[in-house]
Amino acid sequence: MLKKVVVSWCLLVSGVSLLAACDSAPEKAEVIDSHNPGTVVLLIEREGGEGPYVEGTQERFKVTASGESFKAVRWSANAGSVAAEAERVTWTLPEEGTASLSVSVETTSGKTAEGLFNFNVVAAAVAPGTTIDAGPDMTGVLCELAFDNTGKGHLVYTNETHKGLWYATWDGTTWTTEQIDGPGFNNGGTYVLNWNIALTLDVASGTPHVVYLKGPGLPGTTAANWRMTYATRVGGNWVREEVDPANRTSYTRVSVALNPNQGLQPVVAFSDGSLGTGVRVATRTAPGTWAIAQHNTAILMGDINFDASGSLYIPYSPGSGTESYVGVRPGVATDIFQLEGVNRNNTLWLSAVWGPSQHLLLLSSGALDGTKSALQDLTVKAPFTTSTLVASPVDFENDANDLTYGGGKLFIAQRHATTLELITPDARGYWTFTQLGTVQEGSRPSVAVRPTDGTPHVCYQRDGKVSFQ
Repeated sequence: MLKKVVVSWCLLVSGVSLLAACDSAPEKAEVIDSHNPGTVVLLIEREGGEGPYVEGTQERFKVTASGESFKAVRWSANAGSVAAEAERVTWTLPEEGTASLSVSVETTSGKTAEGLFNFNVVAAAVAPGTTIDAGPDMTGVLCELAFDNTGKGHLVYTNETHKGLWYATWDGTTWTTEQIDGPGFNNGGTYVLNWNIALTLDVASGTPHVVYLKGPGLPGTTAANWRMTYATRVGGNWVREEVDPANRTSYTRVSVALNPNQGLQPVVAFSDGSLGTGVRVATRTAPGTWAIAQHNTAILMGDINFDASGSLYIPYSPGSGTESYVGVRPGVATDIFQLEGVNRNNTLWLSAVWGPSQHLLLLSSGALDGTKSALQDLTVKAPFTTSTLVASPVDFENDANDLTYGGGKLFIAQRHATTLELITPDARGYWTFTQLGTVQEGSRPSVAVRPTDGTPHVCYQRDGKVSFQ
């Protein structure tokens, strides 16, 4: 596979067709198996690209000959489409597999040569972008994406125009949308605070569990009738429940997870940073019934996660300091582990997922430029205080991001101002960056891997619409 912008070697000699597989690192040009006078040594160069050859992308190549100028150049390919411009060609790559690009030349001195070059084309990292909700409203400044075991996509997203919350499902081709909550006539609906939502999914049944803030009032630091609300889909209808009767401010942070040791019982963690009420953990003991326990006097810093035994891992920052920890519940007061270089002054949120072999991965979203310890790889051990941590930088700039682990690989969706990219490590651990286009500034993307084919997908806001790729 060609992987660099520099010249790759593929040689052509007069009257001889060489079947050169351009599948390795570039080497010095040389003449191969030449028995005739008047040898033409040609080089094919990839212009303006790097990394793997991805299906559907356009690649540009140039052919050159040392000491020769061309009278005629003809390009062709066994698949995909080519647009030739003399010694240059733009090739729209076909579907994944081996594809061939051919070139034949005649020099001004009358020499001729031709060659066939094979390329390893890989599958696209993400599908082409599509708008999920094409209505007139602005949607998707926040979205949460998940897949069930059948490969069906589940998405929760916000409606900024009318302060509502919506749900969408994807069958692999088409998105279907429906409203979860929002202002309505005598139906219990009211405004949804658009930047406080969380989604988790029962991957076996495809049942969504959503937590959000709703109520009348203006966003601010003073409690204004915003209530912590839970919604789930039962028998094709949405059931909505108030988790906590206390009024909240717009600074309340929320996360939700399912306890595998208690029949996938929904558990919500939340904290109101403005009121200083600490992290609280609410457990749904029955439909409409929630048991709320105080975890500590801290501020919730990220996504909560259960392990297989039912232990809950909570990222938080203590009320008396700015550093960040992961705490275990249930557990003793000493069951905490400090993260490296993460505090509530340089990180807005920690996206957290399980990696392989008890590795809890936490990614700083909205971190300060140049933050070194953006990704925390915490190997959970017993006792918890003996766990180990490796912290890594991801990118110099980070405005908002999300991470997932699936198919044996880590993926990060990251926004730089209005640019969206997909990040994953290569075989040596270095990050590779795939540009996904433009997104709305101020929005946050979400990424998830479809288990049926191992493909990462991203939801985001583009041109004021919730979108999917």
